[in-house]
Amino acid sequence: MEFKPMERIWEKHYETDYILGKDVFMGRDPIVQHLIYNAYKFRDKPAIIYYGTEFTWTEFKNMVLNVAGGLRRLGVKKGDRVYLGMQNCPQFIFSYWGAHAIGAIVVPGSPMFKQGELQYALNDSGAKVVIMEDGLYHVFESIGDQVPSVSGVVVTSLGEYLPEVPTLPVPDGIVADNPPCPGAIKWQEFISADPIEQLEPLDLEDVAQLQYTSGTTGYPKGAILVHRNILWKAIMYSHNAARVDDINLAALPLFHITGMVGHMISPVYSGGTIVVLARFDPLTALKAFERYKITSFIAITTMNIALINHPEAANYDLSTWRLYWMGGAPLPEAVQQKYFNLGIRLAEGYGMSETVSTVIQTIPKWIKPGSIGLPFSGVDIRIVDPTDNYKDMPMGEEGELWVHDNSVAVGYWNKPEDTAESFPAPGWVKTGDIARIDEDGFVWLCGRLKEMIKASGYSVFPAEVEEYLYKHPAISECAVIGVPHDYRGEDVKAFVVLRPDWEGKISEEELVAWAREQMSVYKYPRTIEFRKELPKGGTGKILRKILKAEEAERRGEKI
Repeated sequence: MEFKPMERIWEKHYETDYILGKDVFMGRDPIVQHLIYNAYKFRDKPAIIYYGTEFTWTEFKNMVLNVAGGLRRLGVKKGDRVYLGMQNCPQFIFSYWGAHAIGAIVVPGSPMFKQGELQYALNDSGAKVVIMEDGLYHVFESIGDQVPSVSGVVVTSLGEYLPEVPTLPVPDGIVADNPPCPGAIKWQEFISADPIEQLEPLDLEDVAQLQYTSGTTGYPKGAILVHRNILWKAIMYSHNAARVDDINLAALPLFHITGMVGHMISPVYSGGTIVVLARFDPLTALKAFERYKITSFIAITTMNIALINHPEAANYDLSTWRLYWMGGAPLPEAVQQKYFNLGIRLAEGYGMSETVSTVIQTIPKWIKPGSIGLPFSGVDIRIVDPTDNYKDMPMGEEGELWVHDNSVAVGYWNKPEDTAESFPAPGWVKTGDIARIDEDGFVWLCGRLKEMIKASGYSVFPAEVEEYLYKHPAISECAVIGVPHDYRGEDVKAFVVLRPDWEGKISEEELVAWAREQMSVYKYPRTIEFRKELPKGGTGKILRKILKAEEAERRGEKI
């Protein structure tokens, strides 16, 4: 099945040195091979800096080969899945590329996962080995007998590579007594294996990664990313944005596709330096800018708000900041103006796990407030009638946004029906977002075909939250929606109908506390409202749109 993309009217805005996708030669080597090339090319240049501890490119390469050797000793072969459950740290980066070095498939997981989420991700992916923070081992331990595919667990500490005298403030909790992890393998023992002598031969169509993304009909889906997808995105970033002399501030979570591509994959291809923060703190980020002369910092809206609004922001030099892409939610005009006053034009972007991050991006020279920008170099799009896959909407009219690119995933892991629905033809993905395109080629988001909630830059789907809520014996029915929040963009709110025998025996606050233990911090409902019944349509389907309308009316908004 073939679909004709619309004319690339946006290319008239590209600057003369902007590389077009058709002009790029991709080659046949996966990025892990480029890492080896760069290690011999840059040798003693810093590749990774972690609160003052530096790893040269040579040391970086050696750690990757050691991890690969450790995985081989644990029996990991090409095609096996390796789960990574860590906050930002050098070990995450070493493990990611070490898995690729032997042809294993990386499964990045959120360190915020609770028992239910971790159990699902491990079982769905069939992970063979888990590499995780020792502080999270208790989560795995609680479900260890329910994940039969896992044959080995490696634990490490966020403080493992901290220097004696850190150059930046270290987050609370990183330097702590290592908790007992019975049955797990310590990181230093793991990397003591003989390093591999050569990389596993890989084809660009071999699976590289399963990037789990929330779905509209229940549990998350693993977007299948092949080595071509990752290589292509790194090439386009590096040709058109990233540079060999970039100093990247990796404060976005590296398990998240945006942080991963912007501050781990792209620098490995281009040869830049990665300054790793375990987690984002605005003052620490400001100090990092000044000390390391940061040139590239890709963030979500809430991070940019916190950075520029910090009471000490004016005391730090941000003049080296060159590449400043952002996303997650629109940036308030008042905050945008503060950056304008510093000569910084934050460029907003749009992407998803299924497209390996950014596919539409504002160019600082060409920004239309409210627009998500122009399709990225090499990207094709369609604005499609949601009721007819073959009908394109006229210019300026709304329809579902479809994207075509070399970076588009090849499907969903073990989900053929979802794959057929979301990937209608090779290279095409239906985003589920309603958009329009104007006469200049700028794309405008108009709503969500899928009922996604954007909380602190993370995608949350009501159906997944509801799946977990229904595990509580008190809940008869529930419905989840997003409600506006000044800082996080949106908060999750749940409407719950209690079973008759639970009425008066549990409070809304107690149910929130329970949900906090079941789901990630950005995902659990911050508020729960008890109802006698929920609005339903003629077929008995719960109507979230009515609940959203009621919330809007409470806030005095026009419906």
